[in-house]
Amino acid sequence: MSSSESPGAPGPAQPLDGLVVVADPKDPVAVEVRDFALESGHKATVLDVFDAAQAFTVTVDGPTAVVEPAVPLMLRLPAPPLRRVSFDAEFQLTECLAHLWAVAALTPAPVINRPAPGGPGTRVSPSAVLTDIRAGLPGDAVEVFSALPPAPAPPARGEGTQWWVQDYSTWTTRPWPEPPAGPGPYRARWSDPDPLLENVVVLGDRAWPCSAVELDELRLAERSTDMVARLGLDLASVVWRISPDLTEARPVVVEPFPDIEQLRAVWLGLGPRLLEVLFP
Repeated sequence: MSSSESPGAPGPAQPLDGLVVVADPKDPVAVEVRDFALESGHKATVLDVFDAAQAFTVTVDGPTAVVEPAVPLMLRLPAPPLRRVSFDAEFQLTECLAHLWAVAALTPAPVINRPAPGGPGTRVSPSAVLTDIRAGLPGDAVEVFSALPPAPAPPARGEGTQWWVQDYSTWTTRPWPEPPAGPGPYRARWSDPDPLLENVVVLGDRAWPCSAVELDELRLAERSTDMVARLGLDLASVVWRISPDLTEARPVVVEPFPDIEQLRAVWLGLGPRLLEVLFP
């Protein structure tokens, strides 16, 4: 069992007060949010999954469920490993995640990325096409999963001219026929040889494009907030591939837990809004 290493972390034996960011204590986003809250006069701490699971109690009495303590939460839960490390480690992690799911779903306090009935962030699929369908998009792109690096499949209209292959154990992506590093499994889809990308960070009904390029006609902010809402997320980022003539945009990936570089690009707008949501 790991323990929190963030400065001033109360640990599971002491009562919590203020914002709790559930994440790896070394996660740069968790540290940034905690420090920004502290500098703004709020109490905040970072707890890993194991400490956070011990810090909360859910009491069920008939139709009523009570979560103690009822403090604001921000979830940055780790993705499960692609391959089992050990049965005991997997069982312990699953039990802690299940408890935190109940805590975050039932607490009356504000929660960033409150779990839906399907679980925390589970509507975002490893399949980009399935994610598009769940987000209300046509899902007409070509996407191939395979135990071996898959050869190019016939593209759909407007998908680009370069077949990209991604290894799911290392997350490296390479243009065909160059194989990505790792043993697989693999995912492949069409894009451009040198794609133009725009990242849009979304928090609730607000969105912030990361670049200063004028793309108002593509309505990326509006389209991103709609996608994120349909996927049951609060804080997320949507990466769009822009056509060379800047007239079309296709979503490439929805990230339920954006990294620090994505968030810092829009922090002047995002940071204050994040505190407004967590401390209404």
